[in-house]
Amino acid sequence: MASKFFTGSQLKWLAIISMLLDHTAKIISFQQYAVLSVPYATDSSVIAEVTKTVFPIFITIGRLAFPLFCFLLVQGFIHTSNLSRYSLRLFLFALLSEIPYDLAFSKQWFDWQSQNVFFTLLIGLLVITGLKRYQGRSIKNYLISSMFILCGIFSAEWLHTDYGGWIGVLLIVVLYIFRNHNLLKCVFGGAVILQNSLFGLLAFPLIYFYNDQRGKQMKYFFYWFYPVHLLLLTAIQQFIIVPYLLNMF
Repeated sequence: MASKFFTGSQLKWLAIISMLLDHTAKIISFQQYAVLSVPYATDSSVIAEVTKTVFPIFITIGRLAFPLFCFLLVQGFIHTSNLSRYSLRLFLFALLSEIPYDLAFSKQWFDWQSQNVFFTLLIGLLVITGLKRYQGRSIKNYLISSMFILCGIFSAEWLHTDYGGWIGVLLIVVLYIFRNHNLLKCVFGGAVILQNSLFGLLAFPLIYFYNDQRGKQMKYFFYWFYPVHLLLLTAIQQFIIVPYLLNMF
């Protein structure tokens, strides 16, 4: 058997770092300022040229984040001692993160056309909660479980939740259903993520080598990191990058 060496904590750090790179590129990317009527000179700005080269790499690396977070959500669901508190925490941070998310990606206080990733994770959690309750092998349970999955997919699409809506929810479902079958979990999870990102496939070797150890716990770190880093990146964009570009011209 192959040695497995990634703890849950290590996977979480990899997910956080890759997400930070992705969001840095998307929020601070110089190319987006054309829509803000801010000049963008591809020929005269060395910094702009660097970002054109580096930021696409950041975004590619960022594709690792969501599959890892989905996997860690399923692990949290399996091991939590208080599912109600777990669900409530996701819901509260989904609400708390919405304004930072909208400011970062839509430049608006509220944008009903897209909701942050906590909503995707929350819907996925509610779906697998239903699957666990109706996991017996009967036609009735299969039908009810199918309804939970379909309702979750529909809800994610209707709310326009981050990371492809239905893709995120279905990925969580697949990772839960095959939680005890490591290879199948990676194969079918990879098939789902392939609908959104080719590079996201590289998250699954990391998941395959998870060693079932939680590692050092940072219970609330990610929850707070998500809205805070979005606010900080937006502040850098609005109060440093935009003034800098305006002064250039």
